[in-house]
Amino acid sequence: MIRHTVMPGRAQSAMGAAPFHRYVFDDGTVWTEFYRAGADYLLRFPGLADFEVSADGTEVVAHPAEDADETTVEHLYINQLVPLAMSRQGRPAFHASVVTVPGGAVAFLGKTGSGKSTLAASFALGESAFLTDDALLVEEIEGGCRVLPSHASLRLWEDSVAALVGPKIAHAGPVSYSSKARLLAGEGLRYSDTAQPLLAAFVLEPQGADSVTIRTLAGLDRYMAWLGNSFLLDIEDPALLARHFEWTHRISGAVPTFALGYPRDYAVLPDVRRAVRQHVSALEN
Repeated sequence: MIRHTVMPGRAQSAMGAAPFHRYVFDDGTVWTEFYRAGADYLLRFPGLADFEVSADGTEVVAHPAEDADETTVEHLYINQLVPLAMSRQGRPAFHASVVTVPGGAVAFLGKTGSGKSTLAASFALGESAFLTDDALLVEEIEGGCRVLPSHASLRLWEDSVAALVGPKIAHAGPVSYSSKARLLAGEGLRYSDTAQPLLAAFVLEPQGADSVTIRTLAGLDRYMAWLGNSFLLDIEDPALLARHFEWTHRISGAVPTFALGYPRDYAVLPDVRRAVRQHVSALEN
């Protein structure tokens, strides 16, 4: 559990020390700065908000930047702070979208821009439902793992919206840090608010595949696929790192994991859905 408080907006004053870690986009734009505040943490999203996180990850206090809108701050909390805080609690969190399939759910792991949301939307616009768009929260259960649902919205680039989404899908207000459209679950875009057993995970391969391909990941490749897509609040804490490596090892060993390649062509998405379902069905037999 996380206690979450939102304070009134304030200016982002200069910090007295350098951040111990940064998330930086490919174009050099700083997305997140990580600072220490005694035993606690302060995460800064420049121009958007500061978030104070307790040392144990159980409390998050949001300080919106001046003129920051409520929706943006809320989504920063849900998509970024929750998985990071959960990692500090010792709870696994990964960059992934999740959809239902017969018998449970499958996760699509990958970095921003790899196509996770588009693929999840393709499933949810058909006979499946989505559980989360970007942050996979996992519970270990007897015999495997279970996925916890997140918020009931998906974010897509406009070209994906134009290619996939019909007029019945409700749009919500955008967030200020992204030009992606925000789509609300409802008629036509199914959402599941029920935890589901995680039957398999598919790591999205880089663009460029000529056909739909699925190959098994094993050993170090399997472990690194999970490790490379995980949330971690403090990359310098030896105890947290050891625990993080241990839980990643357990989860990667418990969940059948595959590399999924396919042409980034909207017309191919039905073939991708069919291949994924058939592959998961074969695992169960």
